Amino acid sequence: MIDTLMNPKWQEIIEKIQQMTLMDDIFFNSFMENNKASMEYILNIIMNRYDLKVHSIRTQHTIPNLYGRGVRFDVLATDQYGREYDFEVQNANSGATPQRARYNSDMLDLIKMNAGDEFTELPETYVIFITAKDVLGYGLPIYHIERYITELNQPFNDKAHIIYVNGENNSDTPLGQLMRDFKQSNPDLIRAKILSDRMKYLKSTNEEVIKMCNIVEEYTAKKVAEASARSRDEGMRIANLNNIRSIMETQHLSAIEAMDALRIDKAQHKQYMALL
Repeated sequence: MIDTLMNPKWQEIIEKIQQMTLMDDIFFNSFMENNKASMEYILNIIMNRYDLKVHSIRTQHTIPNLYGRGVRFDVLATDQYGREYDFEVQNANSGATPQRARYNSDMLDLIKMNAGDEFTELPETYVIFITAKDVLGYGLPIYHIERYITELNQPFNDKAHIIYVNGENNSDTPLGQLMRDFKQSNPDLIRAKILSDRMKYLKSTNEEVIKMCNIVEEYTAKKVAEASARSRDEGMRIANLNNIRSIMETQHLSAIEAMDALRIDKAQHKQYMALL
C-alpha cells in the first residue's frame, strides 16, 4: 500500500497515521484541507440542515494577539450566508473548557473587526467543539449554548453561538452515525462514502502519507520544544521561590523587598506571592 515509504524513521509514524481518526486534530486538519464537500456534509448534520454550502475553508489558521495569548483554529469555514464556523476536535476534556470556547468566539470577532467597522457588521459565528467524551456531562448528543437576558428569558441575539457535539453519542441518527464515523480509523468501516473515500486517499496515497509524516514530525518536535520550555520555566520558578524565601529569612525582608532584590519582574510578583 505504501511501498515507496521505506524510510525506517517513518515506519512508526506511518503506523500511527493508520490508527488516526477524525478525532485526532492533526488528521482532521489534513482531512479538511481544501475539502469543501466533506465540510458541507459535516456542517449540515451538526446544524440539522440540508442547504448549507461552504464558500471557504481554512485549516490551522493562527491568529496572534498583541495583548496576550493568540489562538490556532483547527478548521474555519464560511457558508453562503457569510456565517463563520470554527471547528475544534478534542480528545481531551481539558481542551474544550467553556472558557476556551469563549476565547475562540472572541478571537473570531477579532479577525473580522477592522478599525472603523461598525459592530453591526460582525458576522454570525459558531464555535463548534466535537469532543471524544461528553465534556458537559448531561448525556445529551449535542449542546447549543446561547446568551440570554436572564430577567426576560429572551435571547440576547448577539449572533455568537457555541455548540458542543458529544462524541459518545451512538444513537441511530445522522449525528450519532457521524460520531461513529469520526472515531473510526479504518476507512472501509466508515459508513459515509464522502468521508471514507477521503480517509482512504490520505492513508493509502504515497504523496499524502509522506505529507502526513512530515506534519506529525513537525508537531512532535514542537511539543517536545514546548515541554522543554515549560520545564525550564518551572525550574526557574522553583529557584526563584527558594531564593525569595532565603532572603526573607536571612535578611528579614518582606516578600516584595526580596523579589525586588532579586530583580524579579513586578508583573510576576502576584504569581510568586500566591506560591509563598
